[in-house]
Amino acid sequence: MSQKNKNWINPIIHDRQVVGKIFDWMKENELHKNKFKKPEDLTILTCRNDGEMYRSTLIPSLSKYTDVSILESNLEYLGIKGLVVLRDTRMPWRNTFKFEMIHNYLQSGKCKTKYFMFCDAVDVIFQQDPQKVIDIFESVECEALFMSTDSIDGYNCMPDVQNWVDNLNGGIGRYMNTGVYIGKTSFIKEIISEAMKYAIPHGTIMDEHQEYLKSNPVDFPRRTDDQCILRFLEPKFYPRLKVDYENLMAYRTWSGVQSGHGLVLNTEGHEIVE
Repeated sequence: MSQKNKNWINPIIHDRQVVGKIFDWMKENELHKNKFKKPEDLTILTCRNDGEMYRSTLIPSLSKYTDVSILESNLEYLGIKGLVVLRDTRMPWRNTFKFEMIHNYLQSGKCKTKYFMFCDAVDVIFQQDPQKVIDIFESVECEALFMSTDSIDGYNCMPDVQNWVDNLNGGIGRYMNTGVYIGKTSFIKEIISEAMKYAIPHGTIMDEHQEYLKSNPVDFPRRTDDQCILRFLEPKFYPRLKVDYENLMAYRTWSGVQSGHGLVLNTEGHEIVE
């Protein structure tokens, strides 16, 4: 994977602190409206609760996206049709619900595409053609590619895995993020089936997650969340599963790292209004 330069435009943004502002700016300038389409060999899927979005996942800049998530709104605006939205009536929301929902969908045989992509509903937007994501994925020798973050949630319960990741990527302080990933559908099906072994009983609610991790649970990664479980499984599936440590496909705040990893907007010549 070649290192991106300071002008690299991430096709996706997964950062709840900025997506609301950027999507509003897109709409105000009618930027990219109805410009893109979903590749025929790609399924894009998200999971969410039924009814209003679970408010523990929303910050003030996203509060208007309670009925229709920002991901759904963004794709509709861009002209990207065919988003698969899986809904669950159970509340309060637990992130391990995603595994059960995706597992049931993939096992149903409804997914007929070569590629499968998952995006969080609450804080993900696109700013380029989804084909760009496939192109990035195809440039990496793997069967599934996950974005990255500087969050270290869960690694206190699996320090050996954190050491493994640090050795793998040169200790740059980036770790798997499960808010955006893409892969060959057959392999994603395999990963989700393995994750299901740890998903039920379902994990903590978001407000209790940090305290639960601090307790160093003896049955970790059970009763945690989707990200902890997939981080736990990363060494098992490597190198078929890889992490985009440079975040070529999706922007996420890069704290304390040299320039060249900042957010670049796909402005098409429009002036950026702060």
